[in-house]
Amino acid sequence: MTPLTLSPDAVLRLCSQPGFPDAMRASAAAAVNLYRGDRILNALLSDRARALFPHIVLYLHYAGPREGERGLTVGAMKDMCVRLDLCSPGRCEAMLALMRAVGLVAAAPRQDRRRRPLVPTERLMALHRERWGGQFDAMSAVIPAAVAYRAALRDSSFVRTFVRELGQRFIAGLRLLDGAPELEPFAERTAGMVILFGLALAGAADRPFPPVDAVPLSINALAKQFSVSRKHVLTLLREAEANGLLRRGGAAMDAITILPRGREALAHMMATMFIYMAECAEIALQAAGREGRGADAAASLSA
Repeated sequence: MTPLTLSPDAVLRLCSQPGFPDAMRASAAAAVNLYRGDRILNALLSDRARALFPHIVLYLHYAGPREGERGLTVGAMKDMCVRLDLCSPGRCEAMLALMRAVGLVAAAPRQDRRRRPLVPTERLMALHRERWGGQFDAMSAVIPAAVAYRAALRDSSFVRTFVRELGQRFIAGLRLLDGAPELEPFAERTAGMVILFGLALAGAADRPFPPVDAVPLSINALAKQFSVSRKHVLTLLREAEANGLLRRGGAAMDAITILPRGREALAHMMATMFIYMAECAEIALQAAGREGRGADAAASLSA
């Protein structure tokens, strides 16, 4: 399958929209507000894998034979995690066991003794609707149709197609960091991206986003907020400094500046995410509309 990439021109056009800084700020705030630090999860998977794992669960649940998948089983998840280089089969099995224990997935009724299918619970679906909804709310500042995408999250047929479209593009090779590879260290480290978002949100609300000026830095506060160690935060910041993304300063090193390279990478990553989600949501919205019209026609014929 040919790897997919989003047009760099489309990303730059979105970044140039007047409302884009506000959309970025709202997106970052939504991610920080929904972040749930958990030391067990931190030990099992990297941040990237933690973010993607439940999406793969939903994709396998909705995809099935139509997309050449086997449905949601432990074996299918192990194969997909290895295929996508998310984690080892052992960590995948441990993560699924944890998700079952906390009520995010459950055993499905078995019609075939040879298969042990799982299903996502309503709790997992509600968490995803909350996350997707927050991002649709944020991107509506630059993509007005996102208001309709947000409302459509109540429609199960929209969600089904949306999940399949997201999954198909990811499996084909589309990555949010294609245009911002500098952020890879944040994505791979526990709480890395939300720590970066937290620093960006420390700027004044009436100033540009990401902030151009230095913002206050508290290693202790970041460690406590995101359930990581001070050493972890320091290591992340030092690596970002070495890569020219940030600069620490102040008399007691209690301030930090996001450098142009870091601000540009953040913008490109968020624009890529907005376009990725909007393209998938638009296809899902159109498909849900066709299904709705088909159901209406069937009802009128049977009346």
